[in-house]
Order: sequence, then C-alpha cells, then structure tokens
Amino acid sequence: MGNTEADNENGFGQWLNSPELKELREAWSAAERQQHAEDDAWWDSLDYNGKSQAFRQIVKLMHKAEVLDRGSYRYAMYDIFSLDYGDGLSHYMMLHNLIHQGLEAEAGSCKQIDKDARSDDTCA
Repeated sequence: MGNTEADNENGFGQWLNSPELKELREAWSAAERQQHAEDDAWWDSLDYNGKSQAFRQIVKLMHKAEVLDRGSYRYAMYDIFSLDYGDGLSHYMMLHNLIHQGLEAEAGSCKQIDKDARSDDTCA
C-alpha cells in the first residue's frame, strides 16, 4: 500500500544520498560560483555610465514585466528579457514573488481606502 520508510531507505532516500548525486550537486554549485564570479567581474569592469545604463534598462524591463503587464516570472524571462529558463532564475523568482506580494497588498489596501469616497487619486 504505497511506499514505506524501508522502501525510501532502499530507493529514493538512497538515491538522494548517492555519490553520483553528491557529485552533481557539487558540480552545480561550482558552476554557479563561476557564473557569479564572471558576473561580478563584468559589473566591476563597467564604468559609471555603463553601470547606470545597465541598471536603467533592467529596471525598465522589470517594471514592464512585473508592474505594467503583471506577468509571470516565465513571461519576464522569456518574453521581456529574451533569456533561457536558467539564467538568474532563482534570484529573479524571489524578486518576482516579493513584487507581486507587494502589489497585491497595495491593491487590497486601496480597496479599503477607496471605501471612504475620497476624490483624490491616492490609489490610482
């Protein structure tokens, strides 16, 4: 009737602790560290104007994907940034989720505020 603890020890659990999977995790971590180092070196090589231009463009694209279009993280990665699935995904997913939580909280707050029939544009 389904998996037992003994099955997990001899199957999935054993695989999770296998030398092959440990080696794969270490290789993945090494590749991530290398990518981070290359990204940092690229950023450090930019002058002020290059950093400013890169920042403005990324923020503009994020604003479009997240605030204006309210798209998914996949929409942002594929359609707005024209990137493949893995490029910066873990960091972007965290930002995406936080941005959308904030937008949803703001929308809920504005619904409460708008009930007082004010004529200003506080929540426009």
